[in-house]
Amino acid sequence: MPFDRVVVSSEEIEQIKPAPNAPPSSFDRLPSPVPWWARLSLSPLVLVLPALCAVAVILRVAFRSQPPRVKYAWVSFLSTLLVVSGMLTTVGTVLLVSFAPIPALVNTGLPELDERSQFPTLPSSTDLSSSDVSAQLKPLVIVVSPAVRLWNRQEVASSTFGAGVLLHADKDGYLFATANHVVHDSGLGSSGATGHVLVATESGIWAKADVVGQSPQLDLALLWMGRHSGSAEFVQPLSAGRDGADIFVIGHPEGLRYTLSTGIISGLRDDEVQISAAVSPGNSGGPVYDHRGNLIGIVSSKFDHNRDANAENLSFAAKAEGLLRKSSWTFHGDGQQRLGRYLAAIKNYQNSASEGKN
Repeated sequence: MPFDRVVVSSEEIEQIKPAPNAPPSSFDRLPSPVPWWARLSLSPLVLVLPALCAVAVILRVAFRSQPPRVKYAWVSFLSTLLVVSGMLTTVGTVLLVSFAPIPALVNTGLPELDERSQFPTLPSSTDLSSSDVSAQLKPLVIVVSPAVRLWNRQEVASSTFGAGVLLHADKDGYLFATANHVVHDSGLGSSGATGHVLVATESGIWAKADVVGQSPQLDLALLWMGRHSGSAEFVQPLSAGRDGADIFVIGHPEGLRYTLSTGIISGLRDDEVQISAAVSPGNSGGPVYDHRGNLIGIVSSKFDHNRDANAENLSFAAKAEGLLRKSSWTFHGDGQQRLGRYLAAIKNYQNSASEGKN
């Protein structure tokens, strides 16, 4: 049966007006399936995202047999709450991490040193073997690393580090020596304010130590750390060393912490000691001991193989006697007093040793 095509223009539609006495529409807006009291009681959960997630799961299971209109209304309401709660939780977490204090990632001291009841008595009355050096002198060596500040203002050790050696321990704290180039990024400003580095013992616990003295000319630096407990004292004796004498070097070459290497003094070169012991990056700042435990030098450099691939066992250490040369030092904080107390302790120890021999 054919149908005639009827075309109605927009002008004709606009001319249509409802009858003045037409009855109202019988299609009224239905009430929301989510009652007002449910909205009011669940809205505060946006502040506790885990609790809101648990409630959402429970209600989703509870309404699984309800008509589609009820299920979709509750899903829409709960989704809105979850989105708002997620946004609030994210903003709150960012503010908390950015402004709230975070527990320190470094310790305030070195418990391994604080808890020692005694330190080795040096110089030893007998020659030390390699095993003796490992047992007695390795605990006197530390790991030294410039501090790196994270985005949350916390400090951690950098990817590069060297070594350091204990010079003096008394009731107040510990004085360490290391190479100056190990601490060059320690945060020292032009105003002379004390910078700091991070140090650690064999336990691997990092602590903060102040840079209290520097001698760029000799490539030496002094570190100071306060003491929290204990009273055991220690004085590291110094020696000029003899050409050809046996030596022991302790350091952290290529990240292999507390590595012991042996060799001899190959030559005495002005302010440096040339040694044959194998050293690598990570040994810098580490001690060079003689066979009695006297400190001969602080490892400073090695010959660059890129300049001559045939060069072998050409390493150098700053002479430990440079610690006695006050005119070569630039002090920070109370560094001059700390070094002075160490030098006085050496003098007293030498006097006592001389009296004992007499």
